[in-house]
Amino acid sequence: MAQDYDKIFKENIEEIILPLAKKLLDIVPERLEEISVDVQRTIERKPDFLKKVVHKDSDKDYILHIEFQLTDEEDMVYRMLEYYAMLLRKQKIKLKQVLFFIGKGKAKMVQTIKHDKLEFSFDLINLQEIDYRTFLSSQKPEEVILAILGNFGKEKTDIVIKNILQRIKDTTQPNLKRQKTVKQLEILSNLRKLQKQIIKHLETMALTYNLENDVRFKQGIEKGIEKGIEKKATIAVKNLLSSSLSHQQIAAALEVSLDFVENIAKKIKK
Repeated sequence: MAQDYDKIFKENIEEIILPLAKKLLDIVPERLEEISVDVQRTIERKPDFLKKVVHKDSDKDYILHIEFQLTDEEDMVYRMLEYYAMLLRKQKIKLKQVLFFIGKGKAKMVQTIKHDKLEFSFDLINLQEIDYRTFLSSQKPEEVILAILGNFGKEKTDIVIKNILQRIKDTTQPNLKRQKTVKQLEILSNLRKLQKQIIKHLETMALTYNLENDVRFKQGIEKGIEKGIEKKATIAVKNLLSSSLSHQQIAAALEVSLDFVENIAKKIKK
């Protein structure tokens, strides 16, 4: 199940990182730049988000490293330190590391290491402590769904869910993107044990997308059927070509055109 949550954040990372950086980290980058660093060679997983924050004054540049974490891991501080050491060695500029905890409650993981000649720490933000309206106000549906992980305060859960679904409706068209957004919301809602309530409200709101009414989907189905029929007819023609039947007789027997039979016969001869 954790893989489902990871997939959502990886699919939406580019859309949600800048709003999160601005709202929660007070970062307004002038420009983000890709960096080529293969840290997977020695660490079991790839960083969730890694970009160079570029300024007009290059002395202000730094690497922004962000992780999304579902479980409250005791050894997370060591993993973050490993990332830091490798990135610093390669890039030789400052780093800002932030971990967003998306699990339930408040993470209690260690954030700091202090030894005689080493002091290291990373920033930790618990999404459940952030007012859900911080995400709800976004124009990006990828960010809106994060509201389900936020702090509802004294607001009733049913009201919060209605607000989130309405916002998805306001920020998407009735198409496959809306369908995907709603599905992602359902998956994230499992982290707060709210999926049943989400489904109940979806049944009363015109949010789910009827794929069967999609023109493109219908065209795809029709093409698929046509290809299936054509494939079967091709096999049948090939089998009958080895018989004593003429091309015209085969075409009549299979209810296909004479050209269709002759084209297959030519391909076989080649």
